[in-house]
Amino acid sequence: MAGRAAQRPRSRPRGRVWRALTAGDRPYVLALVALVALIGAMALGPLQVYTAAADRVDGLERARDGFAEEVEDLEDRVESLEDPDEVELLARSELGLVMPGEEPYVVARPEPDPTLPAARDEEPPADDAWYRRLGRWLGDLVGAGG
Repeated sequence: MAGRAAQRPRSRPRGRVWRALTAGDRPYVLALVALVALIGAMALGPLQVYTAAADRVDGLERARDGFAEEVEDLEDRVESLEDPDEVELLARSELGLVMPGEEPYVVARPEPDPTLPAARDEEPPADDAWYRRLGRWLGDLVGAGG
């Protein structure tokens, strides 16, 4: 008998909880909470669409402003190209054209000789490692003394 008593089902706590939840005005409160949750979940989709559309509108407005600035720059360029002196200057500098009777010449800078040591006049980078700066300083010190 003792074995049967141990196997006897206990009272179901879920039944008591369910009865406690459905007693009085609680079902209406639970229904109201579920309804608010459902409306909130349904509002998320359109809210996401609205924010995405607002972001796209902001991006398009920024692009429009950039295009407006570019149009202004191009209009200024058109005005400057209406001046014959500006056109002549561009033809001479960019295209290398000359007026009839003029002799064109080009000044070419010599290429640096790779066999010669590099010039020490240029400033070393400020973010060089300390040991490189020390080596450069020692090299300058030994080179100046010799």
